[in-house]
Amino acid sequence: MEKIIGLGFGLLFFISSANAVDFGIGAKAGVTGVGLDLTVGLTERINLRLAAARIDIDDEEETISVGDNDEADIDAELEFDFGSNAILLDWHVFNGGFRVTAGMFKHTGSVDFSGQLQGNILVDGQPLATDDLGAIDGEVELSDSYQPYLGIGWGRGAGGTGGLSFSVDLGVAMLDPDVDLKATVNTGGTNSLNQAELDSRLGELESDAEDDLDDLELWPVLALGVNYAF
Repeated sequence: MEKIIGLGFGLLFFISSANAVDFGIGAKAGVTGVGLDLTVGLTERINLRLAAARIDIDDEEETISVGDNDEADIDAELEFDFGSNAILLDWHVFNGGFRVTAGMFKHTGSVDFSGQLQGNILVDGQPLATDDLGAIDGEVELSDSYQPYLGIGWGRGAGGTGGLSFSVDLGVAMLDPDVDLKATVNTGGTNSLNQAELDSRLGELESDAEDDLDDLELWPVLALGVNYAF
């Protein structure tokens, strides 16, 4: 889908330029990163907008509590890599700057971490000890698919009087978090696990983490930008 977004940027720009269709380009910055918008006028009041943004954050060291009762920790180094792609329709209700926006939005980034279990834990009632495994590598995706987006904003990306203008987007996107954990078993560990047993317990940890992340069903989106409409 990300390739489709990229091709869409190029195709819409080509079609708009070749056929004198109202279009505009914009730069923005917000909670989903720094990125670009390409807007094409469909009707007098409705525009199609393709948006992409990205931001990288320096590594951080964190302690993550795990286990049925959060009885042990993983000392981990986290790497943040956030981004987003969106396919949006802007409805300029009063044929001015104010707009209502709906579409599909995907968080393309993730939080990657690598760390070591510190302490013994129970996973779904089954024991897991520090020396049962080596380093734990994990990835948390806020969304592994496109999810609905709804918002309001200001700014005319295409059409209107044209020229330079400022834009604001305020909305919410649904999340569909996914957690992936990997580790290699230490055969001489306290519980003498094999790899299949370790993978099963890691799977339970993944499910527990995803359940915790379900509380984050909505992701607030705020972005400020500048557009030029041709």
